[in-house]
Amino acid sequence: MKGWTLFKTFFAVGLITLLAMLYWSTSLIEDDLKSMRREIKLLRSDLSRVGQKVQTRNTTTTPRIASIHATQEDLPNLLEEDPYFTETLPTELGENFEPKGFLKQASIGKPDTLHPFNGFRDVSNMYQMCVPRVGDLKFGTYETHAPDMALRLEARPREDLPNVQEYWVFLRDDVYWQPLDPAHFPASMELNPHFFEKHSVTAHDFKFFYDAVMNPYVSEAKAASLKAYFHDIEEFRVVDDYTFVVRWKPHETPEHEKQVKYTSLGLTGALQPLPRFVYQYFADGHKIIEDDDDLDAYRNNSIWAQNFSQHWAKNIIVSCGAYLFDGMSDEGIRFVRNPDHYSPHKVLVEGIQYRFKESLDAVWQDFKTGKVDLCTLAPNQLLELDTFLASDEYKRQEAAGNRIHSIDYVDLSFYYLGWNETKPFFSNPNLRKAMTLAIDRNRIIEQNLNDMAINITGPFFRYSPSYDDTIPVFAFNPDEARDLLDAEGWVDMDGDGIRDKMIDGKKVAFRFKLYYYVKNLSTKVIAEYITTALHEIGVDCQLTGLDIADLSRQFEDKSFDAIFMGWKLGTPPEDPRQLWHSSGAKEKGSSNAIGFANPEIDHLIDSLNYEYDKNTRIALYHQFHRIIHKEAPYTFLYTPKVRLLYRDYVQNIFIPRNRQDLIPGADMPEPNTEVVWLK
Repeated sequence: MKGWTLFKTFFAVGLITLLAMLYWSTSLIEDDLKSMRREIKLLRSDLSRVGQKVQTRNTTTTPRIASIHATQEDLPNLLEEDPYFTETLPTELGENFEPKGFLKQASIGKPDTLHPFNGFRDVSNMYQMCVPRVGDLKFGTYETHAPDMALRLEARPREDLPNVQEYWVFLRDDVYWQPLDPAHFPASMELNPHFFEKHSVTAHDFKFFYDAVMNPYVSEAKAASLKAYFHDIEEFRVVDDYTFVVRWKPHETPEHEKQVKYTSLGLTGALQPLPRFVYQYFADGHKIIEDDDDLDAYRNNSIWAQNFSQHWAKNIIVSCGAYLFDGMSDEGIRFVRNPDHYSPHKVLVEGIQYRFKESLDAVWQDFKTGKVDLCTLAPNQLLELDTFLASDEYKRQEAAGNRIHSIDYVDLSFYYLGWNETKPFFSNPNLRKAMTLAIDRNRIIEQNLNDMAINITGPFFRYSPSYDDTIPVFAFNPDEARDLLDAEGWVDMDGDGIRDKMIDGKKVAFRFKLYYYVKNLSTKVIAEYITTALHEIGVDCQLTGLDIADLSRQFEDKSFDAIFMGWKLGTPPEDPRQLWHSSGAKEKGSSNAIGFANPEIDHLIDSLNYEYDKNTRIALYHQFHRIIHKEAPYTFLYTPKVRLLYRDYVQNIFIPRNRQDLIPGADMPEPNTEVVWLK
């Protein structure tokens, strides 16, 4: 499941400017010297190392080493074949199946970039379509490990610590980065021919990805989140072109044993390659770091990081996966099926065409006219659906074989109000609790969402074992909210209906801005109700509606007072570090945008990292849930229910958990549209 992440700079502006000026002036002055060095390097090809100047034009790579670097047959392969793709799906499709047609979908808003570390959900999803990981989940089943880019994954004892394991990853040797298409770039941009050739995906690309994530000067949203997960990697070692080792830092447990993270296997499986043949270069084929023989060059270099953030290829997706990027315009983005992909049943259509739309209402209008094949209804659109299904237009569509089907499920997400704890209004948990008590969430669910949502009390999926059902929902109680505000010294001093407090000798009114996504009608209506509800307790909540790009900037800069957003939840085992660990509280671009910091929460997150017993883990999750409930860093508004609509010709949409006949042991509670085909 997706994980969704949203997420810049780590250097002071003046220093970056100084370094940039120094770099570019040096680049101009020493142009001839650089050319000379490149010629010398070519002459010394016998001594060349990974990442030399455009020598990567030669796509031949080192063959697998068959001695000590080979797999150890006495060790189990931690990646197990997924029978859904190897047996069930081929049987259902039959021998003569041929993918056909383009699946038409919609994406809300045109992304500002397609940068590999863009943290927005739609861009992340598109990137996953085009760039595989080490491993994948078995279809429909959490906490499983199936092959993807890697054929084999072994846990080997470390030589220095035999009781601690390290992961050896053995990659496929037949996967290639596709050549770049000149049509995807401005006509004025001249690209080196190096970029128009296929390049093998190797272990060096995976290390490059890791180095880019961990570079302290790379500040993109996704990188900031991934740093929190990968900071515990002790060593990333390339053995040969198709083998690498990930060694996680061991920690001493209460039993005085050394252990690596419980999530280390899953995180190793989540590693992706980053194309060196593109992101180490300027468009003219010159390397950004001229001398990059240092194995950690890309993990530390600020000039490269600056160029990476504004890279000339940031508006394409360099592809090697089941889908290939096929261009983006102002109207949409297109992907085509990779006919050479190693898993032919991963994509069952010729491609996908996403149309950029401004709102869910615009998507619904396109769905009604057949311009998109799938549509998720907003709660306020349910009545419109009933009206449309009774119309003559729909009856004509139904007669033509375009009948609408629907499937309902509880979404793995939640919506919340995030209170910025660096602001005086929300630095105290009693003030945050008062905000929650003043808002009637049942009213929101019933009146604004047509009962298409459920109440929640914390950050885990409502039907996950990690969620503590015994925690009561904060009931709507504006009187208690007023009492809490009174107790914290916020009272109306001047009779204008707004509470005030003396802070550092100045009278401060309880007046703040709530930012929200302006083009979602449901969000706008709910935000307007929240303003009214808070005014009833003497708090002036001023609404500021923004588009996705501006809302993203507010979030990443941590410059908001309060923000109305949603999180897509990750797959079990839940790792709350991204949102809640204090290490991200002051980090620009981190998902801990509200600046939450709590030592007990940090301790629980660290304990979960090294706890392997299932029942103990659940107890820790419940303790975590109770503290979050008490601290009230968010007002947890609701978890939405979803109604997914699709046309009759879109096949194979189902909820895995409900099809134990197809996938024994499946536990995913929402449909996966990645395996649909068109008839």
